[in-house]
Amino acid sequence: MFEIKKLFADYPFLLELGKQLRAAKGKDRIEVFYQQITFRIQIFRNLIITSGSNMQHFYFFGVIFLILLTVNQNAKGNETTSNQKQKVLALLDRAEEALSKARHYFPACENNHSKSLSFLAISKSIVLDIKELIMTGGDLNEPDSRPRECSEILAKGFKESGVYNIWPTAGKSIKVYCDMETEGGGWTVIQRRGNFWKQHNFHQNWQSYKVGFGNINRDFWLGNENIYNLTNQGTWEIRFDLTDKLGEARYAVYNNFRIEDENFDYTLRIGNYRGNAGDNFKFHNGKKFSTTDRGDNRDCSNINKGGWWYNHWAYVHLNGLYQPDVDAPQSIHWFEWLKNKGLASTEMKIRLRKN
Repeated sequence: MFEIKKLFADYPFLLELGKQLRAAKGKDRIEVFYQQITFRIQIFRNLIITSGSNMQHFYFFGVIFLILLTVNQNAKGNETTSNQKQKVLALLDRAEEALSKARHYFPACENNHSKSLSFLAISKSIVLDIKELIMTGGDLNEPDSRPRECSEILAKGFKESGVYNIWPTAGKSIKVYCDMETEGGGWTVIQRRGNFWKQHNFHQNWQSYKVGFGNINRDFWLGNENIYNLTNQGTWEIRFDLTDKLGEARYAVYNNFRIEDENFDYTLRIGNYRGNAGDNFKFHNGKKFSTTDRGDNRDCSNINKGGWWYNHWAYVHLNGLYQPDVDAPQSIHWFEWLKNKGLASTEMKIRLRKN
């Protein structure tokens, strides 16, 4: 397998660029991007010539770098309006999606296949870096400019739902999906299930549920440690958005949501309910998280095929098997609404309450 280290050896300017970016701050960092972008285009042009690849396979590279140039031009100005930022972020989202598709469809028989995929990965990383620069006003090293959760991003004027970077703790960022539309927006999505072309297996062990798994744009679990780090700063609420096989939607919201740390097995704490799905989640209040290999209810996790805050049973279980309309306790379900019948889609999202 082609390694990034070999890529740096073949193209030393990439390593030098990385060093320059780490040393630069604010608009100087943006200027570094702008100065080096033409070198990247030349490298890709050379790669096309030497590998004999069909030009269409590298169409996405051209798209990506045109967008990067546009972003840098916008970022150079003294002021950038929220609308401009939103448009640029929307373009970057499309670019990120294009790169993902390029990686998926890139033919395995091509010469320099591994090297080309490495370039795709680097390009995608650049897109994410620039999104961070825009969101934080150009200086990722300034802690005060780093959003801790999605409502802070919304307050900065970013009103498009999508993937953003947040800093729940000072030293590390994580990628989250922000719902900027539902009930005023500012929600950090922590779980999603749905009719995706490839279903992720939610019957995972303790460590997987701790760090998170899945695809942030499809079905995923954000990770118990991330949820803990978020909910132990301020007062939060949690919202469940549910749909059945026929498309009918229900929701439930609980205030004062948080989970305790790993030493207490991520014990669930919730407050009062509102909504139209039924007040079922209270049945799990005060219960510890359990998976197939750890927790007070490991047997429940094995029977119900997913990690959850079990109470010897589950009135609510959204991490089980994805099998819409199938009447079984292993199905993802909300009992008061549809008993054990499998739901077609679920989202769990949390928001910091402004009191």
